[in-house]
Amino acid sequence: MYKVLVVEDDTLIRLTIVDALHDAGFEVFEASDGEVALEIIDQHTLDFLFTDIQMPGDLTGVDVAHAMAERCPNAGIIVTSGRLTSDDITLPSRAEFISKPYSFTMIVDRLSAMADR
Repeated sequence: MYKVLVVEDDTLIRLTIVDALHDAGFEVFEASDGEVALEIIDQHTLDFLFTDIQMPGDLTGVDVAHAMAERCPNAGIIVTSGRLTSDDITLPSRAEFISKPYSFTMIVDRLSAMADR
């Protein structure tokens, strides 16, 4: 079973994507900010990261993506934002950017495709 960390401060979005990923067969960890996300990354071997960029606290989703890429270099990473574009940020080379709004099905399909690589 693939393990994915979902980092999203909007509770409704986070719970919905967590449910969709559970239903698709992923083991899901969740965090509402970057600090908690880093604790989870340090404590677990993860296959994927799905993170929003703008969150409360000192760490952004971009910071979390770079930490994940450093600790788990083969992990699939999806970074999302409704305010920023991929031109506004520098992501790890393996990371993908998806703009909000997105469909939850699209995210599940994208992570499933990454798992098949």
